[in-house]
Order: sequence, then structure tokens, then C-alpha cells
Amino acid sequence: MKREGKILIVEDNPLVAQAIEDAGARFQLVADHATDGWDAIEKLEHERYTTIVIDADMPRRSGYGVLTYLREENGEDLRNVIVMSADEASVQRHLGDERVRVIRKTDAVDELAKALSE
Repeated sequence: MKREGKILIVEDNPLVAQAIEDAGARFQLVADHATDGWDAIEKLEHERYTTIVIDADMPRRSGYGVLTYLREENGEDLRNVIVMSADEASVQRHLGDERVRVIRKTDAVDELAKALSE
């Protein structure tokens, strides 16, 4: 993933969002926050982001709903998107999928740093 630019953090837990923001700041990413899926889509309609981190379990439109919006707008290449999930089956289902990165929510900060280092 490209370093520097803007990161959109779609997360309703302020502690998790702050930890992700801090990780992005180490790579000179300025953070925007969305606390639900509709807020995220609204931001995506008006701004371009280098990296997007989405919680799969969001109010007012799930993270997967935001992912659907992104696919409709950008096609299948969503390498700049990280989807966090607490559902182990969802993470396992997407292992090896090169179009989008689905990670365990508990691994979000480490996975973001790893993705930005690539």
C-alpha cells in the first residue's frame, strides 16, 4: 500500500479507531473517521483515500455494505482496503483473496502496519 495521504477509518469503537489512527500516523497518513456505514459512504463520495480500514460489523450499513459500494465504484481491485472482522469464519473464508484483505479485528493495528510496509 502507498504511504502518505489519507486513511479512512470506519469503526464505531473510539479506542480501536484511535489505535488504527496512531498506526497510520507512523506512515504519514492523515485520518478521517466514520462511525457507521452510511457516514463512510458519504465520505467516500467526496474524498479519495490511500487506505481504507473498515469494521465489518457497523451500524447503519455494515462494513460489507461499504465494501459493496467500493466495488461498484472501483471494481474488484480493493488492495487499499482492509476489512476487520470478529467473525473467524469470515476471516477464514477470505484467506488468500488478493482482491481484499480481511483480517481479525484483534490484529488490526499489526496488519495495518504490515500492509503499509509492503
